[in-house]
Amino acid sequence: MPMPELARLSTGIATLDLILNGGLLRGGAYILQGFPGAGKTVLANQIASSHVRDDGRVVYVTLLSEGHDRMMAHLSQMAFFDPAVLPGRLSYVSGYAELEKNGLPGLAKLVRSEVERQEAELVILDGLFAAEETASSSHAFRRLIHELQAYAHLSGCTMLLLTNSRREPGSPEYTMVDGWIEMTDVRAEGRVMRELEVHKFRGGGIVRGRHRYRISENGIEVYPRLEAVVGQQVAMPTGNTLVSSGIAKLDLMLRGGLSAGSATLLVGPSGTGKTIAALQFAGSATVNEPCLFLGFYESPERLRHKASGIGVDMAGLEATSRLHLHWRSPAEILVDEVAGWLLAELRRVGARRLVVDGIAGFQQNLVESERMGRFLTALGNELRSLGITALYTSAMTGHGQFPAPAAQGVAELSPLVDNVLTMRLVERNEAVHKVFSIVKVPDRDFDPRLVTYTIGPGGIALAG
Repeated sequence: MPMPELARLSTGIATLDLILNGGLLRGGAYILQGFPGAGKTVLANQIASSHVRDDGRVVYVTLLSEGHDRMMAHLSQMAFFDPAVLPGRLSYVSGYAELEKNGLPGLAKLVRSEVERQEAELVILDGLFAAEETASSSHAFRRLIHELQAYAHLSGCTMLLLTNSRREPGSPEYTMVDGWIEMTDVRAEGRVMRELEVHKFRGGGIVRGRHRYRISENGIEVYPRLEAVVGQQVAMPTGNTLVSSGIAKLDLMLRGGLSAGSATLLVGPSGTGKTIAALQFAGSATVNEPCLFLGFYESPERLRHKASGIGVDMAGLEATSRLHLHWRSPAEILVDEVAGWLLAELRRVGARRLVVDGIAGFQQNLVESERMGRFLTALGNELRSLGITALYTSAMTGHGQFPAPAAQGVAELSPLVDNVLTMRLVERNEAVHKVFSIVKVPDRDFDPRLVTYTIGPGGIALAG
């Protein structure tokens, strides 16, 4: 007989619930581990506040952590914290005096009595390391963990145990509880980023691996790795529908345009007009098939100025919702945050075209360079499932005759997209000429010639 699905307690953070496959299990005991300043107390209070807003009851027991008044002062800066809904539903209890007087048995008794008195469905014990330091032996400490875990199962009350003690993964405490969540820092290339990982979770699947998070005025914001949450979706077939590139002669070379739902990589060194070509692609958007333009290196004001110089009425496109222009600074962004926002925004506006002007904005912020293939594949699959035709621009170093070496990373990106177009600078007769070529279009004929082009009031003008 199939077993009934275990009831869940939402964390109040949709993306964390996604990682946990729906939230914490009711009646489960979980260790939340992290160094001082990792955000354990913020996360625990955020979960507590969410449960209170859902008409639940919470007991929050503190041990040697910051005083309640100080905690309230810090939490009052957070958007999730509303003191008006706390009375009668969220009780803060100091357990240190009881721990000092009656030891671990007294602490366990205090937790049980407060849960029963408040009829709480969630209990948080903040400062588990203090209980460990008080324990007469490691055996006594493990017995406390066992008692708390057994009580959680028996009472159906979810229990969250916060500690800054870092122990080996095989430590008995971790084997006794239902779950183990770690909040930590990762350092790379001079950057420090926060990461969350669910090491253990009984009774349900989880999204494994490390996921970035930040602490803001909204509390803890978690960003699951894109390839872990959308990378398995099956892409819809692109069919035979073609969409215009925005450049008439390029459409002729492509034998009608770009395949709907395809991804195109436009590569070229600085000054070749990649952004101009991207603006022309965006300028071909319609009311029924709008475009979202995401730029990393040029501000919206500069893009609007460039567009006006080639006859693209950006103001008119934006006023009629045919174009949605966005800019993100590439300085230390969280790529999974941007990708999650991007997919949500594409759905919201019903976009059918996407421009990412400067894909290096993603590349240089992934930190783990080997992720780019998985990340871009997951993004591409999700875009295809939404029926979105994408254009990515990428810088390339050097000039010279085709096929000159591509910029670092371009060779790796090429297999991850459908089409590859290049814009190059070629020295000929003591002059530098701009040359356009189509390198790759799968499963159909195209014009492979090298074609010179100019950039003028009408944008990109291909010769011949």
